[in-house]
Amino acid sequence: MEVDENPEQLFRRTVAQWHSQRSVWTPWIEFAQEILHQAAAVEKKRLELVGALEEGILAVERATMNEGENVKRDAAISQLYAAYGKTLMELNPNECLDLAMDPHTLLIGAETATRQGESNLTNDLCVENAENALRNAVTLDATNSVAEQLLETITGANSDNAVHKRKPKEFVAELFDSFADTFDEKLLDGLGYKVPKLVGDVAKHLLQQQQQQQDPSGVQYSAVLDAGCGTGLAGRFLRPLIATPSNTNTNSNDDGGVMIGVDASQKMLDIAAKCTTHSGCGLKQNNNDGIETNANGETDIMALYDNLLVLDLEEMTLENTLGSMDAIRNTKEQEQGFDLIVAADVLVYFGNLETLLATFAKVSRPGASLVFSCERATQDEAPLGWRLLSSGRFAHTKQHAVETASQFGYELLSYQEIVPRMEKGEEVRGHLFGFRLTTTMRHPTAEGQHNNGEL
Repeated sequence: MEVDENPEQLFRRTVAQWHSQRSVWTPWIEFAQEILHQAAAVEKKRLELVGALEEGILAVERATMNEGENVKRDAAISQLYAAYGKTLMELNPNECLDLAMDPHTLLIGAETATRQGESNLTNDLCVENAENALRNAVTLDATNSVAEQLLETITGANSDNAVHKRKPKEFVAELFDSFADTFDEKLLDGLGYKVPKLVGDVAKHLLQQQQQQQDPSGVQYSAVLDAGCGTGLAGRFLRPLIATPSNTNTNSNDDGGVMIGVDASQKMLDIAAKCTTHSGCGLKQNNNDGIETNANGETDIMALYDNLLVLDLEEMTLENTLGSMDAIRNTKEQEQGFDLIVAADVLVYFGNLETLLATFAKVSRPGASLVFSCERATQDEAPLGWRLLSSGRFAHTKQHAVETASQFGYELLSYQEIVPRMEKGEEVRGHLFGFRLTTTMRHPTAEGQHNNGEL
């Protein structure tokens, strides 16, 4: 640092260095370190240091908001957020109030501060913003141990539990409610969305494996869960795999297999509810080709889903999913649990997959199939096994998905690297998994073995 360089001069010098070589992020890391050094040495100018950090964060975020993934950039921004959080933590109530009164501050909720307000409330404002900044820091760079320790100091919890492992269900519901009406069009036409058919193909492949081991005429899925079903795009490819009254060998009271869709968005489910076996859910118009008729000449058009439920995926139980069918139809066979669960492009709203995969296992019967897709990250990009992308979606490593599933009794039977869709003209990296539940999951086990079978 230059002799007697104040925070504003430090900021301007850092910007000049960075502009001379945009691919190098070291100047911002050194900037954050120098801010913390000055904060420890000179208490009286802490607000100036906070202001310099806010300028730095804004400068980098604005300049790179339309860029793709960049691990080195994210590590540098993580340092800035960590320094910002630490400095906010150290402000006293009067300093926090002065900062809140600055019309240019980045403090969330600053407009609620008042000179006549209670000092404790004002101080809470800075602590809450410090926590938010530190969450950002750890999410951007899972190796930022300083940010992890500071976050644990604020929350009193291990940072792995303190950092948002998933998008809050209220956020997900509001997000998808807001564009439910145009969801299918944007995905299928604008983004070249392929996941629904891909998961359907894997589910069919796993069913064929079962048919090779049993009577081919008697094996179809009897209880299917479309987890995070949205408007029903995946359901279109799952329904043909489900047992119907005509191909089951059970008594006449059996209405065949069931398919239940679960989603956080009521508006999405309202659209899925309109789908039949020959219209909607990815079909642009009624498809009358090949419609089967029964002995009385009646068409076999039926609703695509047997039931649709507004539920948080991590809160599912047999009682609130398959149990919901009791008043509708005979489901004695399905009481054992689902024999197929599909999550098409859903895990991108979860970080750590443990709770979700444990829930899937608990509502499944032994031998059940599980098919899901994720956006793909390498181990270097995501040391924890998952990483929040600039798109606001999580990407996962193959290792995290397979090892977590194995903890709950799943064996990997198929794996593919896929391109789920296009984004800004570029292919999105994804991967697709097919598992079988080898251990009944009323209690988790870490003993499952897996292989890396390819389709």
